[in-house]
Amino acid sequence: MIQFLRFDQSREVDSTFNIISGNDAVKFFAKRILYLILFPYSTLFLAVAIPFVQTPFMPVYFVGGLATTFYIFRFINHIIKYKKYKGGYIRITNSFVEIKNASAVFKVPAEEIIYFEINPLGNLLIREKFAATSFPRVLLSEEGREALVLLLQDMAPKRTAIYKKIWEFVDAITVALVLAVHIIQYVIQAYYIPTGSMEETLQVGDHLFVEKITYGPIIPKMLGMKAPIHIKALSLRDIQRGDIVIFTPPIEKEKHKDYIKRCIALPGDEFHIKDGYVFINGQKLDEPYTLGKITDYRDFPLTKNNNIEGIVPEGKVIVLGDNRTNSSDSRYFGYLDITAIKGKAFILYWNTEQILKGDFTRLGIIK
Repeated sequence: MIQFLRFDQSREVDSTFNIISGNDAVKFFAKRILYLILFPYSTLFLAVAIPFVQTPFMPVYFVGGLATTFYIFRFINHIIKYKKYKGGYIRITNSFVEIKNASAVFKVPAEEIIYFEINPLGNLLIREKFAATSFPRVLLSEEGREALVLLLQDMAPKRTAIYKKIWEFVDAITVALVLAVHIIQYVIQAYYIPTGSMEETLQVGDHLFVEKITYGPIIPKMLGMKAPIHIKALSLRDIQRGDIVIFTPPIEKEKHKDYIKRCIALPGDEFHIKDGYVFINGQKLDEPYTLGKITDYRDFPLTKNNNIEGIVPEGKVIVLGDNRTNSSDSRYFGYLDITAIKGKAFILYWNTEQILKGDFTRLGIIK
């Protein structure tokens, strides 16, 4: 933020502010190094994890890249200024400004100073008639930075107030967005059911929460990564038969959508569809959730791309919709990679049409 200041002629001033040192300096630079990591990470993460948009979302790369580049320049400026002003100070009086750096002490007479300027790099520029002196205000303690500004008179207080409000708003929105997307990616997310592929378990218009803790976090495929990373060590349990899961379908034109189906077969299972029923390891699977609908391939002719008959490969599962006569599932796209699974259906919390009729019987834990 840019701020313009001048001497406050209404009061006597004589205050000295020292450059941070020791533990304060270590904390200052450790915090900035953490920010230096978080800026590019947040950019890469938001670009591929932000919901409701086609990912990677290029505007995030642009905005995040600009912010990261600026912060790198700012960080380099901090290092250069710290080396130059280590052990130094700034002293402000009504008659002069005295500055000490690592090698010298010099004074700027008050009558030579036109105004002070705080620039986006965190430096205090002392604008003189024929020169300008830069002092690293950002390298003072937090209390010192605030106290120094209060000694001087803001030349445009309304503009400063507007800038501060804009900065506070942007900062709050950015932090909230980053936190929200992390929660959505790793903890819980709300979904809406637009089709009847899971009827009668889930119906058109259902609103539900999907939790993402049970199977462990999946780090999305970010720039420079070959594939998403599933941190299985942090999972509560493996996926099980009967789990209703949200996933990214292995269909190129549908990658921007989320599907919801029921897991029917796990890695190593022997899967077959015979006489309208599912058989797992030679045993007919009891599926009361299908409401008697037969399971077959009549709408999905078997090809090498969707042949799911036989042993399920390692790292893959078979998912089918409960409404077997109206569901694009593994019979259509083949095996589903476990890393494509985003979470497990948890709670059905709303269906507008049914709620308006006073029907709350379906709300609750999804099974």
